[in-house]
Amino acid sequence: MNIKEAHNFYRKQFDMFKDIVDLSTPYIPHVEEIIEQVGRPFTTVLELGAGNGLLARSLSTFDKTITTVELVPEMVEFAKNYQPSNVTSLCGSFYDIELKDTFDTVLYIDGFGIGTDEEQLTLLKRIYHWLKPEGVALIDIYQPDYWKKVSGQRMRPFPNSKISRIYGYDENLNRMTDTWWEDEHPDIKYTQSLKCYSPDEISALCSKADLNVMAYSPGGAMDFEKWQFKNLVSLSECLSYRIKIKKAFS
Repeated sequence: MNIKEAHNFYRKQFDMFKDIVDLSTPYIPHVEEIIEQVGRPFTTVLELGAGNGLLARSLSTFDKTITTVELVPEMVEFAKNYQPSNVTSLCGSFYDIELKDTFDTVLYIDGFGIGTDEEQLTLLKRIYHWLKPEGVALIDIYQPDYWKKVSGQRMRPFPNSKISRIYGYDENLNRMTDTWWEDEHPDIKYTQSLKCYSPDEISALCSKADLNVMAYSPGGAMDFEKWQFKNLVSLSECLSYRIKIKKAFS
């Protein structure tokens, strides 16, 4: 998935969401987990792929100064309508946007893996330069074993909605796919494709950017047989896991 494809997918996903769920809610509980995972005092944050700004709004209640980067203009404008004074929302691609500041913490929560390995490495090198010497970054990584297992699973993301989605996995490229469509337009589909990495693979990629992985935090997984989401499973079973990284020579 290239930047243009990512823009089209996330813009359409935002259009689908906005009339179904309340995107303006000011707080999400798992922001406290993020603060705990950072593991050190911090005041400045750079959030990549910020979406509608929900995470930034939540972090802002903890006396943080947050800069966000989001690709889709409509989502940036939405975020600006609700953002407090300690949040700055920027529109652009994190591959080429110019930022003069450095940050205590960089966050990329959900979405890593848009481009090629080379593009992921470019982004990691940019994260290195955006981090202060003792700063840390948290990045969500998609776990390949989970996506291999759930490939072909179809569902509705929202009960009683007229939106469907299906999961897939490209074995040759090691990429998950998440395809959405509206029931009244079944021939018009929108697909997100993200590279999946094992813990060893992402550690090796980070090393090329002079970043060390300090911790792996597994996330949850959907049990499609019981139709229940488990909030915490093992690293080998999770949908995605979060890495904590810092500069190798800091």
